[in-house]
Amino acid sequence: MDLAEATLTRGLSLGWQPDPILTVSEWADQHRVLVAETTREHGSWRTDRTPYLREIMDCLSAHSPVRHVAFMKGAQIGGTEMGLNFLGYVIHNAPNPTMAVYPRIEDAEDVSKDRVSTMIAATPELEARVRENRSRDSGNTILKKVFRGGFIKFSGANSAASLRS
Repeated sequence: MDLAEATLTRGLSLGWQPDPILTVSEWADQHRVLVAETTREHGSWRTDRTPYLREIMDCLSAHSPVRHVAFMKGAQIGGTEMGLNFLGYVIHNAPNPTMAVYPRIEDAEDVSKDRVSTMIAATPELEARVRENRSRDSGNTILKKVFRGGFIKFSGANSAASLRS
């Protein structure tokens, strides 16, 4: 067997293997990159730095039996980053139509522009999946990120029209 044939055979066998089943915290530990523009501690995400978020993130995982998660928290404990980890996990491991609702539509726009777009650009696995918004028909806007198998729609709780969609 020559090198080309061996490479093709290996590629085909890897292509038939299912993706590993990951939890949100495992996905974040393996793939999430924090950038200096959005956080004081930049570099690879480490759930061990915020262990109190592990169980909550894992309850949000696609294979978790938990169906409802209520999260009551104080300020500045990593809740936004946890939510971003979940959105990255959805894009990469559990593509589905998803809605992220913020108090106001302006908040949704800010999070999408400043946090989600930055996370996508800094994480190669996400950047490869989210359509570029350079063309008119990409479907990728500030309030909607389209990827293979799904999308994330950003909405404000103050916008009835946005919530209806």
